[in-house]
Amino acid sequence: MKKEEILQASRNENQNKDIYELEIIRKGQRIGGLIGLSIAFALMFIERVIFEDGTNYGYFCIIMSAALGLFTYKAIKLKRKQDIITSVLYFVMTAYAIVMQILNYLG
Repeated sequence: MKKEEILQASRNENQNKDIYELEIIRKGQRIGGLIGLSIAFALMFIERVIFEDGTNYGYFCIIMSAALGLFTYKAIKLKRKQDIITSVLYFVMTAYAIVMQILNYLG
């Protein structure tokens, strides 16, 4: 392959976006996700320990659904057994959190 063909293939693959910019966006999304999860954990901790209000499964659901999204995407794209199993486990935990949150509202 000639240099121009390689560059054109790279541009087509990356949809004319700068690879550095794509990596910055990915890293920003990871940091944003970590901040969101940290805030959810902090709020869950404050309600549970400081206010002794029991467990708010809404926060737990947010935390689990973020991990569910990550591992489901990885399982679909990579088709690795470990990612599929992890995705199923996070689905079960997220479903549990949703059911518990609904039961807390009802009871």
